[in-house]
Amino acid sequence: MLRLLLEALFYILPAYIANSSATLTMSIPVLKNWRPPIDFGLSLRGKRILGDGKTFPGLLFGTCTAILVGIVEYYLARHITFEYAQDLNKYSLEAFVILGGSLGFGALLGDMVKSFVKRRFGIDRGKPWIPFDQLDFLLGGILIGSIVYFPGFKIALILLIITPLAHFLSNVIAYKLKLKSVWW
Repeated sequence: MLRLLLEALFYILPAYIANSSATLTMSIPVLKNWRPPIDFGLSLRGKRILGDGKTFPGLLFGTCTAILVGIVEYYLARHITFEYAQDLNKYSLEAFVILGGSLGFGALLGDMVKSFVKRRFGIDRGKPWIPFDQLDFLLGGILIGSIVYFPGFKIALILLIITPLAHFLSNVIAYKLKLKSVWW
């Protein structure tokens, strides 16, 4: 069971990193004041489409960090016997780059879809929406990442179980480090 858990985490790590690193653009001096929203500030029926929290720098930075994680995983996969890592390692570095980017972009896309729906329900930015806040990026990451490689239903189920806990813990840590203004 531990092996499956580690394999699941290894697979989804680019999505986890993309989801958490997108917010780091607020801490980068060059990007701090340049935060164009993906929805260009447009509204639909009087409500913002996505909101100010979904920005082009966040999408780009999050996807790039996921690609970097994919590159690191490629080199680690040469020494790891995880089934998916071995399968993907038969391809190339490019396969890991594409998978990492797909998982990261998918995670951020999943978060945007959730934000769109959240706005339609009148839930303000930053307000909790359990369990969707914990699963949106995971489902988006797996969905888009599966275009490149689907790790199997066991891995997906494990991720559906552990991600809410991992999401909660990472938010609490980010809050304690003053990277987030709320603990959820």
